Amino acid sequence: MMKHIFIFLLLVMTFCESQACTAVIASGKVTVDGRPFIFKNRDASEGIDNSLVTLKGAKYQFIGVVNYSTSASPTSIWYGHNEVGFAILNTLSYYFNSATSKANTSAGSLMKKALGQCATVDEFEALLQQTQAQATSLTLSTNFAVMDSLGNVAFFETSNRSYTKFDANDETVAPNGYIVRTNYSFTSPYYDTTNHVGEQRYKAACKYMDDTFVNGKIDPIKLAHELPRYLYHGDREVDLWDNLPNSLNDVRHVYFSNFIPRFTSTSSSLMQGVKEGESAKNTISWLTMGWPCGSLTVPIIITPSLVLPQVLKRATDTYKSEMCSNSVELKNRVFTIYHNDEQRTDSIDLSKLINKEETGILQKIMAADNYVGQIGQALVEQFRTGMAGDKEVAVFYDWVDDYWRQLFQAVTTSINSAVVDKCENSKCYSIEGVRHDKQPATPGVYINGNRKVLVK
Repeated sequence: MMKHIFIFLLLVMTFCESQACTAVIASGKVTVDGRPFIFKNRDASEGIDNSLVTLKGAKYQFIGVVNYSTSASPTSIWYGHNEVGFAILNTLSYYFNSATSKANTSAGSLMKKALGQCATVDEFEALLQQTQAQATSLTLSTNFAVMDSLGNVAFFETSNRSYTKFDANDETVAPNGYIVRTNYSFTSPYYDTTNHVGEQRYKAACKYMDDTFVNGKIDPIKLAHELPRYLYHGDREVDLWDNLPNSLNDVRHVYFSNFIPRFTSTSSSLMQGVKEGESAKNTISWLTMGWPCGSLTVPIIITPSLVLPQVLKRATDTYKSEMCSNSVELKNRVFTIYHNDEQRTDSIDLSKLINKEETGILQKIMAADNYVGQIGQALVEQFRTGMAGDKEVAVFYDWVDDYWRQLFQAVTTSINSAVVDKCENSKCYSIEGVRHDKQPATPGVYINGNRKVLVK
């Protein structure tokens, strides 16, 4: 009997863990460049195979992140932005409609509809009101975050039949210009009597915001790269960077549950809006596809040709994204503890993630992510000023595809120690990740497949 009770509790705990997310929104008044943003680190074990799609709604073209689906038009979108600068995301809010209810089955379809027809936060609010009034079967227990090209940005704490708006531009609601939410709502009638699911991550996100931007305005790009990989536990007040293993082989098993990045983390995105007078087409999604500690952050722009990086988009044969699938493989090299042949999702070998020799998976990913981020930021700035367009974006995405595949191979396999002096094909990469379409002329060490190439 006790064994059955334990299994039941374990399943309940797994459900609570698997459906959670962490979100931050901010007014353009408090960012370094005057652009608002909405951010989400997504957790969803049932939707682990995330990918990027482009779809056309009732009015607008949009990009969005979806779970595994073979449908040409998936029924749910879990975050994204459209061609007129409207962006949306959500976090599940537990215990909003009742003290036991966790259902939120209508959120993904409503976000898809909103991306296809809404241009402003006001239009979304009208759609939400209409949906709550007319839908005969509606299950909403969620915190929606929405943003538009007019600088409006807000959370809507939403139940089946009601909502409360929290405006990030309202100093009485957001005195610091930003708002954090995880998996509970402050306006829930059960706020005082039920578990605040995700409170550990709420505390961690608040600490990150307070500590990182205490001396100046919020840097959205810094946040996009760092918060999905933040290794501080809000309740335990432990930072895993404070006590590193010596090397990759210095095995150290540590508790790894209810951090912002977790076993169930499947992707993250910071959707950056536009400042006053700027075209709505300059809205950017800084997307990290897959387990954030094992994937890169790439700026996604809606262009006339709707080009996307191949490693992020939903593939036509597998219906998955290459980077997401690769990141799961890297994640499994960190979550190495098994019990009765079942993988433990609450403990990791820390040495495989970070260590003093800087050979951990996260350390390799962060170095590459910084490099890709610098190039991506330069492209975005050129796009905003009209110096880059569809063609340049496509070239950048092609480079991202090649760079990711080379990086993944380097992280997962040791590069052959044999050194040759000529590339076997047209693709050679410098140690910094720069691609050469022909034999490099500058002396140095290059990587070609799994070989080192020494050009003299």
